[in-house]
Amino acid sequence: MMSEIKKVDYIYVVDSNGTPLMPTSRLGMVRRWLKTGQAKWFGNSRNTIQFVRLVTTNTELTLGVDAGFHLGLSVVGNNREYYVSESLRKSEKDRITSRRELRRTRRNRLRYRKARFNNRRRKDGWLAPSIQHRLDFTIKEIKRLYKFLPITNLVVEVTPFDNQKLLNPDIQGWQYQEGKMYGFKTIKDYLLARDNYRDALDGKQYPASQLRVHHLVQRKDGGSNQPDNLVLLSDINHNQANHNNGILAKLKENRQKTLDYRGAYFMSILATRLSNYFDNYTITQGYLTANLRQKYEIKKSHLNDAFIIAGGTDTTLRTNNVYSRQKLRNNNRVLQKFYDAKYIDSRDGKKKTGKELSSGRTRRSQELNYDNLRQFRKEKVKKGRVSIRRGHYQLRPHDVVLNTRTNRIETVKGVQNSGTVIKFQTGKTCSIKSVVSLYHVNGILEKKMKNI
Repeated sequence: MMSEIKKVDYIYVVDSNGTPLMPTSRLGMVRRWLKTGQAKWFGNSRNTIQFVRLVTTNTELTLGVDAGFHLGLSVVGNNREYYVSESLRKSEKDRITSRRELRRTRRNRLRYRKARFNNRRRKDGWLAPSIQHRLDFTIKEIKRLYKFLPITNLVVEVTPFDNQKLLNPDIQGWQYQEGKMYGFKTIKDYLLARDNYRDALDGKQYPASQLRVHHLVQRKDGGSNQPDNLVLLSDINHNQANHNNGILAKLKENRQKTLDYRGAYFMSILATRLSNYFDNYTITQGYLTANLRQKYEIKKSHLNDAFIIAGGTDTTLRTNNVYSRQKLRNNNRVLQKFYDAKYIDSRDGKKKTGKELSSGRTRRSQELNYDNLRQFRKEKVKKGRVSIRRGHYQLRPHDVVLNTRTNRIETVKGVQNSGTVIKFQTGKTCSIKSVVSLYHVNGILEKKMKNI
């Protein structure tokens, strides 16, 4: 069983040419190699060393990949597991929306913009930006392991899915063309017919012009445009106050949970695109992984599934180097941030933002009967402002540095005073001249997982 497996710490090794070698668990020898100059740290990593002298190795390792929205990776060989990690990637919805707003603002400033007619054509193999980014992230994470581990075999659990059959196992051929919205021009037309022009909150009927389409689960949180995730709300109820109070969020709790097709769709894309990135690999199926999991009584997780896919058994020695990797933004596109003003609420005497005590009006073209909360602003206690960051600093949050004053290793929380002062996670500060960078996040936040 998994709990009885011995765990070992490993340091990864590459030779003087950058070719991966077998990892070592002889941590004392690693310290001596570094101290005598026979090896050095590889890049900005503190778990990989590079030999200066010539070294050879001939061991073959197998990489198992549990693909999906949560990417599980496991490298095994010689009845040992040398690497295991789970990589996470958040939604790109906010970032893409921000980029679109900046682009449109930039174009609107032009006095004259040349007519363009051929830039709306999508190239062959085009994917939605969110799916393309997740595909690139998955391929990049797999190729990253080839830089410091001598991997010769790649095994991936990937299968194309029929999303329509997941919803209706008895679907017929003609039903693929005639789905729920067959005969309706738009999603809103379908929702009007389904809900009979009724508001999902108060149950009253409204004209179509006063009803808005509302996502129960927001797009940035993984919500889709499927009708099961959409309801109709009137202009009166679809306001900022109901969003802030969580009334609209309660709608999804009373609705039936729908299938999440994102993972299945991504798996289908990965199955068709994998050959574009790797020449030799082996594909396995999910039911085979499930059978092996039951055989060895292993609890289901992305880490354990990747371990099984790579060929691990109950006698395999597990590594303590279990990492959770999360993709961070490589750069901060939106350098302008808005800090809302704060007022005293005359009803309860608490400080609230101007957004919370707004008039509720969202459209200048229509004067609707919104709940005007602006009347409860008593006095302004904090002035609103716009902050624009104009500098780029060498250190960023989550970087690991050595404080030469205290001779302690610290984690960076942020930068102050125009980049001259470093603030640590402990809350203490220090001059940037007194720190030495040990590990730079560089777009990827890597944390060692516990209780695995």
